[in-house]
Amino acid sequence: MNMKKILLISAVAAPAIFAATAYQNQVGFMTNGLKQIAVIDAAGKDVVFKDKDGQAALTVTAPEASMWQPANEKASLVDFSELKTPGTYQAYVGDEAVGHPIIIADNALESVTKGSIKFFYFQRSSTALEEEYAGKYARAMGHPDTAVMYHASTGKEDLTATFNGAKGWYDAGDYGKYIVNSGISTYTLLQLYQQNKAYFDTLNLNIPESKNNVPDLLDEIRWNIEWMLTMQDDDGGVFHKLTTKKFAGMVLPEKANKQRYAIGKSITATWDFIGVTALAADIYKPFDAEFAEKCAKAAGKARWWGVNNPYAYFSQPSDVGTGSYTDGNAVDEKLWGNAELYRITGNKEILEDMHKYKLYKNRQKLQGWQTVYALAAFTIATNPKIFEEEDIDSAKALIFTLADSYIDQVNNGYGLAINNDDFYWGSNSVVANKGMVLIHAYILTKEKKYLDAAQGILDYLLGRNPLDLSYLTGWGVNQVMNPHHRPSEGDTVVAPVPGMLVGGPNSSADDCAKEFIDADAPAKSYYDNSCSYATNEVAINWNAPFAYLVGSLQAITATGKVYEVGSDTPQAYDIDRIPLAKTNFKKQAEGSRLVFKNGVVQVEKTLRDGSIRYFNLRGRNLK
Repeated sequence: MNMKKILLISAVAAPAIFAATAYQNQVGFMTNGLKQIAVIDAAGKDVVFKDKDGQAALTVTAPEASMWQPANEKASLVDFSELKTPGTYQAYVGDEAVGHPIIIADNALESVTKGSIKFFYFQRSSTALEEEYAGKYARAMGHPDTAVMYHASTGKEDLTATFNGAKGWYDAGDYGKYIVNSGISTYTLLQLYQQNKAYFDTLNLNIPESKNNVPDLLDEIRWNIEWMLTMQDDDGGVFHKLTTKKFAGMVLPEKANKQRYAIGKSITATWDFIGVTALAADIYKPFDAEFAEKCAKAAGKARWWGVNNPYAYFSQPSDVGTGSYTDGNAVDEKLWGNAELYRITGNKEILEDMHKYKLYKNRQKLQGWQTVYALAAFTIATNPKIFEEEDIDSAKALIFTLADSYIDQVNNGYGLAINNDDFYWGSNSVVANKGMVLIHAYILTKEKKYLDAAQGILDYLLGRNPLDLSYLTGWGVNQVMNPHHRPSEGDTVVAPVPGMLVGGPNSSADDCAKEFIDADAPAKSYYDNSCSYATNEVAINWNAPFAYLVGSLQAITATGKVYEVGSDTPQAYDIDRIPLAKTNFKKQAEGSRLVFKNGVVQVEKTLRDGSIRYFNLRGRNLK
């Protein structure tokens, strides 16, 4: 660890300005949005909101306190939404200031929206980050990836050959690039644009492409899609990941110079690739028809490989130690990929294939890289002119089953749709993805309860939590300072790269955060230390739903406009059928499966000698 950060390490950030007897969003509240803070020991007392001149602007009597189990404490949820005059305020209970300064503004969430998307620029591979765009976080180019070798697991015969796998985003705190995780992350950002075009068409992110005529959000997303396209093999299948054989040390990208490989070719990566490129073909059509056509053709080619190789599951090679993203079931990826491809083609054969796998009740699960049924549901439910009524009903059932279960969780002192079961690896991603479900429920119904619950989740991530901590680097009075992120550890800047959402509390942490696990209050099981990959790593699939959540709330509240369901009518593409011979992949062993063990999802793998080993979801061996 760098000496420059030793003094900053702590289990939680030290309170700044005021003692935290109230927990709140530390960044800001939208003028016309929901405004709530959780106040401790204030039931029945007046909470006075004073302006910068010390004048009372609003007085609210704190309601009866109630328990929020993940914090194991009672709080009174104080609603001050009536305060609609932009400015800076402070809450008082009696003569005591509680919480932090409260900022109300028409664009209170715009800087956070920009920052959470700009994170992806800071994660760019194969380019230098110039001072004009990166400021003090400028760095030399790392990983040009113009001479990537093929690992034997790809099935390629000539292992001395190389290919150009340039561009893309570093996946997490490490320097790998993974198709599976890129799939859900890229789709999430594409949906953010698709549903809020008017807002994002003019949002300037200060990236190298900002001067062109394409929205900056789409320029940033394209950087990763162009890499994904390089990962498609000649036969249409998609390589699983591009990494070194082992993780690099905590150094800057240019110092992590070991040979990089395309590793594996998998059915899950291929269907994820289809979902992204099919949606991209529609969204990029008005800006670059040639690129859009390329995406559509790539999706069609990948589909026929997927149809012919249904059991090509990824298995981590014995000489590789980077993230595995192992998944022994591709039904959800296939359903999602077919839905996206049918949307842009109207091909009945694709629809028939999609109908082999219904969105049954037991598939109503929160989205994550290994479970993407909800992504299919989002697409189907918001395109009623394209899909059949039965499909639309099933998609809505999935969305509302999830969303209404979250609404049922809100009645607590913190006002949060978060419960004890959410605090495992990447808990902040879990709650951000809940926010994405709630936003979709709001789009489909325009019922304010869904939007309010989503706002509560954002407030939690930005400080309305029992640690009084903003989990987004660079924003908030008390913000995380020591993420598990190689560029932030390797540079000479004290503050970490801004705009990164850390993983968050993890009640089953297996690293240096283990001693901070609070069995009675899982929301406090967190350690702000770069040694803790289990609570403090960053990842594109954690930032993407956060960006979707905050970006949607900013756009909807600021503009007063909500995405009109069925308003997008994609131009149809013709996808050529490409006949393929089956590749000789063996079906995954019966013992290789996802299991819930020791309070966390793990990968159970049966080895050739019959022994069983367990791995976490990023491929780390669990002893």
